Amino acid sequence: MPAAGVAIANQTQGQVQAGNPASLLVENSVSGVEVKAMNEGKSSAAPVENPEKWSHEAIVARANLRPERMQKLKIAGNSGQNPGFDFLQEYWNDDPALQIVIKRLLVKFPQWRIAIVDGVLVKWEG
Repeated sequence: MPAAGVAIANQTQGQVQAGNPASLLVENSVSGVEVKAMNEGKSSAAPVENPEKWSHEAIVARANLRPERMQKLKIAGNSGQNPGFDFLQEYWNDDPALQIVIKRLLVKFPQWRIAIVDGVLVKWEG
């Protein structure tokens, strides 16, 4: 059994060179339980729906805007006041790093009546 925190790739040198997905076996350092994770070839890279969105300039621009946007989201979270669907949707669509913050806000404030359906923000009536 491997030492705690050590991952072992169950691949032969030929599989590595051929680019086959790795099978990892990891031992949890607290419980000693082994967890086996299979990489099914799914990429964690950003989707390429809009190449300009992922240009160096666009990424830098988002990074520069992020502290101000985070502050606005923090104020909405502290006050409980709905910043508006359009406001949240703009941040959601423009900056994937802010999606986690927005998800937490929507869970905390269901009265805003905004949900996430298939990765898209939707305003629901009812």
